[in-house]
Amino acid sequence: MDRVYQVFVSSTFVDLEDERRQVSNALAKAGYLVAGMELFPATDQQQLDFIKRVIDRTDYYVVIVGGRYGSLAEDNLSFTEHEFEYAKLKGIPVLAFLHKHPDRIEARYTDRDPDQVARLEAFRAKLRDKRLVEMWTDANDLCRSVLIAVSQATNLTPRKGWIRGDQAIDPRVLQEAERLRIENSDLRQKLEDLQGSDVTFDPSLIGPNDALDFDIEVYIENGAGGADRAGTRVASASLGEVFVSLYDLLLTEPEEYLIRQSIGAFLGARTAIEEESARYAISDQELIKLRYQFEALGLIQTTGGTTMSGLLRSERRFVAWRPTEKGRRYVIQSRSVLRRIDS
Repeated sequence: MDRVYQVFVSSTFVDLEDERRQVSNALAKAGYLVAGMELFPATDQQQLDFIKRVIDRTDYYVVIVGGRYGSLAEDNLSFTEHEFEYAKLKGIPVLAFLHKHPDRIEARYTDRDPDQVARLEAFRAKLRDKRLVEMWTDANDLCRSVLIAVSQATNLTPRKGWIRGDQAIDPRVLQEAERLRIENSDLRQKLEDLQGSDVTFDPSLIGPNDALDFDIEVYIENGAGGADRAGTRVASASLGEVFVSLYDLLLTEPEEYLIRQSIGAFLGARTAIEEESARYAISDQELIKLRYQFEALGLIQTTGGTTMSGLLRSERRFVAWRPTEKGRRYVIQSRSVLRRIDS
């Protein structure tokens, strides 16, 4: 993928106008995108803020220093030095080019004020600190050095650069992204259809809305840590009510002895027995009939296995229940709170 690197060329304006123009032309002919403020030299804080936004989009920062320090901002730093500090802050590679013999530059292009001369020397020292700088003597020498330095920088520290819009993404990536988008949309639609559709049951089967009578066994605690059977009672409930009462327990895929107790407790609460110590359970026969009915309705799936139990660690077979997706949707619809619509 072809990339074009953007190079920001910075310098003082009047004294280096010709050198800066030649460097910009040389970089452009070499295939670089040149950014600089030849037409808008930095002379105030507002212009400097604009330059910073240009530097944000720059890959390499070239600073050229001659015999002048440049116009001062409010903090007595030149606008050129401000540009340099900002590029460094943003982590943009800085390529510095200092005039080899500043004392030989024409007087009209050099600073004579002692404070400006001191600032210029300090700036030159800052540019040399922890980085290699190139020295130049004339425009041709400067152009050659800048081109070599920028070319080396693109090889050693490649940056993001700019690319053509039609080359920004491999077409195969776009095709795969579109395929995934369509697949994701289809799955979302199927999920919405699944969650939003009513749960239906075979009308030939006794369903969740049908009420049944259940025989439940009643046990009374005997005070010795056990319980004595106190007979049976009959409790009525719909299949749907029983299943909803079980649902949270079924999420743990419990064994059937726990299911017997849970159903017994739910149905026992509907009897007239008032003993606080009473315990309830449904018979194995009732449990098996419920299992088959819930399976036929598509509300549960059963699993089985063996486990070791007792002091002798004998092998015991067990059956466990877990809710199906249909069972989950049935419970969600049964437990959902509907918005009240006033007529």
